[in-house]
Amino acid sequence: MKKSLLLLIFFGIGLLKAQKNIPQLQIVPGKLWNDTGGLPINAHGGGILFHDGMYYWYGTHKIPGLSEAKHADGGIHCYSSKDLINWQDMGKVLNLVVGDDAHDLAYECNFDRPKVVFNKKSGNFIAFFKLYLKGKGTVTGFVGVAISQSPTGPFKYSHKFLGANSDNGSGDFAMHQEENGDLYHLTVRKPDKAFVVGKMNADYLMPEGKYQVCDGILDKTEAPAIIKRKGIYHLLASGSTGWNPNPARYYTSTALTGPWKYHGNPCTGINPNNGLGPEKTFGGQPTFIFKVHGRDDGYIAMFDVNKPDHPYESLHIWLPINIKDNQFSVHWQDDFDLNVFQHQTLK
Repeated sequence: MKKSLLLLIFFGIGLLKAQKNIPQLQIVPGKLWNDTGGLPINAHGGGILFHDGMYYWYGTHKIPGLSEAKHADGGIHCYSSKDLINWQDMGKVLNLVVGDDAHDLAYECNFDRPKVVFNKKSGNFIAFFKLYLKGKGTVTGFVGVAISQSPTGPFKYSHKFLGANSDNGSGDFAMHQEENGDLYHLTVRKPDKAFVVGKMNADYLMPEGKYQVCDGILDKTEAPAIIKRKGIYHLLASGSTGWNPNPARYYTSTALTGPWKYHGNPCTGINPNNGLGPEKTFGGQPTFIFKVHGRDDGYIAMFDVNKPDHPYESLHIWLPINIKDNQFSVHWQDDFDLNVFQHQTLK
């Protein structure tokens, strides 16, 4: 009897381990998304970097059991994938600092929306993140900068800067890299909430000069995500309602400074997991748009379903972008794989 019980336990453990390693076949928006080790993907407000045939997903690591009010931010978490569906945990690549309250990255700072770009000239991977210093509130928003020679880190904190040519700095942002390598910082300026853009210098470590207001973009536009297709910039963003979702905003332009044309809300459909539709952006907020390499007109929009009371349990919504007459739209899909892009572009 004992021998049979031991065999049953052994078989059960083996089955659980095998289940963890079963490859996923589709992206399922708005539901729990586990990594290849069977744990929830812990990368929030993040973005994607494609480098040497591999995708890297960077986001804020949220500490289990803590709320946003109780300082759940823990640094940058990284995952890697070749198929955008199955993600391997590469660990935390930048940690907040415990025990040194004078450090810019002292634990209990507000650390949000990390984005990583690669500088071909320097060979460095550079992480940017929204940073509010510990105990200083949110009146002044910095951009933090960390550097690594590998996409999987470790990243070393370098410095912070005040963007937007404002003594109060900036809030939510996107980094856009042009084909020639020039990098631009698009952000909401503090305190007036105007949306502005500034060019970074050649090493990407500091703004090069003056920021300019992006003509046509509504004030209080946050959570920006941007992509360039056939000479047209496409900007997906949200309004400003704290952690609560609101209708998405979509703009196009042939220049980063504008004029930008406002197209309203590009979203349609209903998220069956929470019953929310375009009026609440499926319950999410934009974080990033990226190109699917090897797929003509393959673009994916990333959203976070924020749960400020339990941020570790916040969910991810990824949806394919539809293109018609050089305009984007985002339709809810219960699941999809990359073959969706073979028939996705509407002429």
